[in-house]
Amino acid sequence: MQDAETPRIALPARPVTISPAVTAGTLIYLAAFALRLLPVFAFPSIDYPDEIFQAVEPAHRLVYGTGLIPWEFVYGMRSWALPGFIAGIMKATRIVGDGPAIYMPAIGTVLAALGATSALCAYLWGRRFYGVWGGIIAGALTACWIDAVYFGPRPLSEAVSAHLLVIGLYLAAPGYAVRGRGRLALAGLILGVAALLRIQIAPAVAIFVLWNWVDTVPAGQRLPPLIAGGLVAIALFGALDAVTWGWPGESLWRNVLINLWYGVSTHWGAEPWHYYLDAVLFYWGAATAVMLVLARLGARRLPVLAALALIILVIHSAIPHKEFRFIYPALLLTVISAGLGLAQVVDWLADGFALRGMTERAALHAAAVPVLALAVLTPAGLADSPNYRALWTRDADVVRADRIVAALPDVCGIELYGVPWFLSGGYSLMHQNAPLYWEDDLAWFTAHRDAFNTVVATHPLPANSGFATVHCTHNVCVARREGPCTALPMTVPGPPPGLGQVAPLAH
Repeated sequence: MQDAETPRIALPARPVTISPAVTAGTLIYLAAFALRLLPVFAFPSIDYPDEIFQAVEPAHRLVYGTGLIPWEFVYGMRSWALPGFIAGIMKATRIVGDGPAIYMPAIGTVLAALGATSALCAYLWGRRFYGVWGGIIAGALTACWIDAVYFGPRPLSEAVSAHLLVIGLYLAAPGYAVRGRGRLALAGLILGVAALLRIQIAPAVAIFVLWNWVDTVPAGQRLPPLIAGGLVAIALFGALDAVTWGWPGESLWRNVLINLWYGVSTHWGAEPWHYYLDAVLFYWGAATAVMLVLARLGARRLPVLAALALIILVIHSAIPHKEFRFIYPALLLTVISAGLGLAQVVDWLADGFALRGMTERAALHAAAVPVLALAVLTPAGLADSPNYRALWTRDADVVRADRIVAALPDVCGIELYGVPWFLSGGYSLMHQNAPLYWEDDLAWFTAHRDAFNTVVATHPLPANSGFATVHCTHNVCVARREGPCTALPMTVPGPPPGLGQVAPLAH
């Protein structure tokens, strides 16, 4: 025991050091996160109505009590998992304030943080196979790739499931032996959530699980915890469906029944099998061939990414109704695999420089720096192409008009004159407790103009209508009139053709 009079010896403080690998990974994640905030703050738009009416609008109805009810939520073919998650974010922001100026940036920021994890996973895979510089190359390409930036913060099931899919794949650690049961169970849980959010990728997830069974020595060692985690995800989704729709799995079987058996999804158009190949060529142009070659190189070390991307592409190509956003999970996996292929190129170049007498460090820098610049500048160039510029500004004028409406006082009725309800942004963007109308008819407008005092219009308003323009962005204008509104029942969004044999559910 130390004597009370014995002087204490002060030990020197041990300096806290952060390894270059941790620093590089942190910077990759922060760069990816910052880029994914661009669609949230700099270029707000709506890629497709589903990001509002399948996610944010139901969440708004949960939190604020107002919201249009699309037909999918009348017929019980959507899970409340994603709207419920977004409602949680929306509810949390009420501590700060109400309105889309508060909760929409919060939703985008949370989803941008989730989307940025894909770049971090790419970095970690690249570092494992090719060292820190390999991780930087793979992570930078994924962080900067235009589709990952554009879709990263959007509340679309395709985007959220894609990011969860990458996280689950990384935790399951394909390509090297990880047998921690807790990590594998968590991977199974996340993969299960990804598959249930976007049931079209479920076959790819199932094939990955079987891949672990045949690729493990001893066989099946990784399979039980993966399956256990997946079963937890199924149980949670089943319980949510039971609470919200009446039966476990209700939203899944109704989705399949309505879209595939009754063919309702083809109401919005059917495309040929090569539509997605054409779409990728349309947006990526000459970079398509380079990315596919690089993805094939990346598959030499991590074949599962390219294989799952191909499976997702084939499955979606077989479904008649096609949209570019549907294959975002496949695009993201392809980009990560291409990043690994680019890291392989750097490795080969560095070996060549070393054979010419360079030191190992100098050779690696000489190879990696120009390739890193290429990984950053290529997606930047694509982002400035006409095709992507049109994508980034989709429905942006309506979003700006909705922001103005949300800030107006004493709104007692809103008419969407020339703006279909599904392109309007709904109550979640206008955030007014007032009836909403969308009759695109001059006679109706003139006869019922006393029922609304606010108009969002793409058509010129009738002469002497009593409405004065508040603001215009291109061809979308907001107009107001003074005075109260008379009562007029709202129109309810109707279902598409082909649903006569399906009973709607209570909502």
